[in-house]
Amino acid sequence: MSNKNTLDLQKEIDSLKAGVSARKVILNRLETTLTPDVSGIRNLLNQIYSLDIDSDIKQKMTDLCLNILKTKISDKQMQIELTSSNAALLSLIQSKHPALHHRELRISILIILDYDTKEIAHALSMSKRGLENIRYKMHKKMGLLKHQSIKTYLQELTINHFPHSPGME
Repeated sequence: MSNKNTLDLQKEIDSLKAGVSARKVILNRLETTLTPDVSGIRNLLNQIYSLDIDSDIKQKMTDLCLNILKTKISDKQMQIELTSSNAALLSLIQSKHPALHHRELRISILIILDYDTKEIAHALSMSKRGLENIRYKMHKKMGLLKHQSIKTYLQELTINHFPHSPGME
């Protein structure tokens, strides 16, 4: 093989490696975005167990933590898996709207997956009104017109960039 062919192959290999590295960074960021944190609650629960306090108070505190933990775990079960199409869509949304934060990217995917406001608010442990405020800010960051829906915009974005995908799974 000639030196030119070898150099071309090496350039292509380097380019592919760089692409893989970039995608790994994006996937790590997206996994963080989509995964609720329960380790802090578990840590708090362990600390409560070790306290030397009245047993009734300790029981109430641990019950409260266990209920929070159970809610977080059920929310995690409701979480979407990071499929390649979701990762690609999140990457597209992030590239088109770099000002969106992790939580807003997560909300975008849940909107596309047809979760309603109440379900999204519950999954993110926030009030419905709080979610509506975030959606309002997202609307501005995306540069949408006053009566343009985020859901419609995201669905059109999906169809325009992934025309062969039957939808997000």
